[in-house]
Amino acid sequence: MRHLFPGALLASTLLIGGCGSATPPTAPDAMPVDPGAPPPTGAGSFGTFAGVGHRASGTVRFSAEGGVGRLEFSSDFTVEAVPGPFVYLNTTDNANTGQPLRVAALRNNQGSQSYSFQLPAGVSYTWVLIWCDPFNVPVAEAPITGSPPSSLLREDPQDGI
Repeated sequence: MRHLFPGALLASTLLIGGCGSATPPTAPDAMPVDPGAPPPTGAGSFGTFAGVGHRASGTVRFSAEGGVGRLEFSSDFTVEAVPGPFVYLNTTDNANTGQPLRVAALRNNQGSQSYSFQLPAGVSYTWVLIWCDPFNVPVAEAPITGSPPSSLLREDPQDGI
């Protein structure tokens, strides 16, 4: 029994150390836009968040105009707390592949919030991701499409979108 303890201690140290040394995705950071600037107009694209190994729900609207993008999270948005969460746009559901853009650190784990930023030219984004950068793992994802989910078609001033 004496010989098992040092081995178990070494194995657990390596496992814990390995998790803490994950490299975040190498996505470029989006340049923020003045919060007072008018938001893009038009219907935009909508998505519904699903958790990836974590709890998440709510919707997101992505709109773009004149090189400026905007993400608007609904008032019912919620995601399980994790260390170092970041918001990404991407062409795939993985922040390590495709053409990821690190939008900003997630401001809050729940509720309405919006992010305005410069968009790179020529990229058609199809995913909004919440990513745990310190451990380089997905938290939540929302595929974005051109038409809103039916739950967003009603007029509701409390909706936040």
